[in-house]
Amino acid sequence: MKQSLFILFTLAFSLGNYAQGRNFDIQIKVKGMENQMGILAYNHGAQKFIADTLYFNNKGIVEIKGDKNYSDGIYLIAFPSMNLNSFEFIIRETTFQLATDTNNLALNMVVKNSLENQIMYNDLKEAVKTTRIMDSTSAILADSNTTIATRKKIEEERKKINQEYTDRRIEVINQNPKALYNKVLSVMRDVPIPEFPEDKENPSNNVRYNYLIHHYWDNIDFNDEALIKSPVVIPRVLSFLDQIYQHPDSISNAIDIILEKASVNQETFKILLNEIIGKYAKSNIMGQESIYVHLLDKYFLIGKTPWVDQTTIDKMRERADALRPTLIGKTAPDITVYDLNNRIVNFSQSIKNNNYTILIFWNSECSHCKKEIPEIMEIWKDSLQKQYNVGVFSVSTEIEREHAQKFVDDNHLNNEWTNVYDPTGESNFRKLYDINATPVVIILDKERKIFAKKIAVQDIPYVISVYDEYHKTHPKSKNSSSK
Repeated sequence: MKQSLFILFTLAFSLGNYAQGRNFDIQIKVKGMENQMGILAYNHGAQKFIADTLYFNNKGIVEIKGDKNYSDGIYLIAFPSMNLNSFEFIIRETTFQLATDTNNLALNMVVKNSLENQIMYNDLKEAVKTTRIMDSTSAILADSNTTIATRKKIEEERKKINQEYTDRRIEVINQNPKALYNKVLSVMRDVPIPEFPEDKENPSNNVRYNYLIHHYWDNIDFNDEALIKSPVVIPRVLSFLDQIYQHPDSISNAIDIILEKASVNQETFKILLNEIIGKYAKSNIMGQESIYVHLLDKYFLIGKTPWVDQTTIDKMRERADALRPTLIGKTAPDITVYDLNNRIVNFSQSIKNNNYTILIFWNSECSHCKKEIPEIMEIWKDSLQKQYNVGVFSVSTEIEREHAQKFVDDNHLNNEWTNVYDPTGESNFRKLYDINATPVVIILDKERKIFAKKIAVQDIPYVISVYDEYHKTHPKSKNSSSK
């Protein structure tokens, strides 16, 4: 509803993918838009996609008539001649009229024959009215000369005004709970968490957390596709996943809860699953590839996504299998390679006396390797080698020994690290470790368990120190993780 600039995506989705054709008779009049063009767009989460181009006649009127594949949802009309200033409206009813003018597209809106849009614009106008009242007292509160008594009185008045506005909203929601705008408002309301008695075996904070991940969605009607595509649900879901306990298993569990609730409607399930898999497919956060593999295994690779073609499924399966061996918590695959004197070196035997091992894959022509390998050498010498008994297993991805040897010599890696290469490719390390680019840095504990990857060089000492300290104070955790 705000008259603000937004970016219209150049890719226009066909609405025919989302809706059956319906017969519309909508009239929209905008004073000041005579003989101008408007862009009709629809919301899909935080994104907006072009639905149609509208041409206003010499009276500033455009009519949307006849059979259209417009699905229910929140739409907007943006005006190129006004720097894409826009106003929003709801398509749920098929026959209604809107009228406004360019002086204030939203506040001057007049709605006829549309309860959905009337509810939305009534609330907008109340919100603006309340905001103006609040703003009128902000300067007084900000003035250091304002007395404590006056400040207290104003704050009480503001609290009362805000509560009255909230109460009016709740009343309107209760009167028309099925209205799309009211459902949007409900989504934005926090779900109250009850108090739970303390239990030594099940602390109240754990119970509260468990309640939250199950009930955070109580105000969402997952059966309403228009609500799911609105600007609030998808961003709320993705934001929630960033705020809960950031362990891959915890996030995967929370996702499963959401998708179970979304499964009441196939389109809702499809929308949310696609948005969530997109988030974790491109994530560079350490450990989150486990979430991506979980989603592939539980939904895409077992026939729960009929909208995805088989070729794509096959590629997903291949990607999941490539990621699986080096997920956090897995035992690093053993390999047998050659040192630069062409003597056979077994990975697991070579590192067995290390408390921790930094496994590095590099290439002598890689610019990032040229920068990062010396940095790793420096921090390794400074603290890691002696303080934590950290060893380095350094793997050149090249088959030419001379290139690898020159890089080792130039960076003074001889007699410091275990430097190896694989001239025959027999070790298959590229597939086992999913090496598609370099450098790749993986950190292992004494049992060869992977506990870190995809981290900045400067963070390596911190990650090792935290892991070491935690397992000194939680020895059972380390033992159980190595089983």
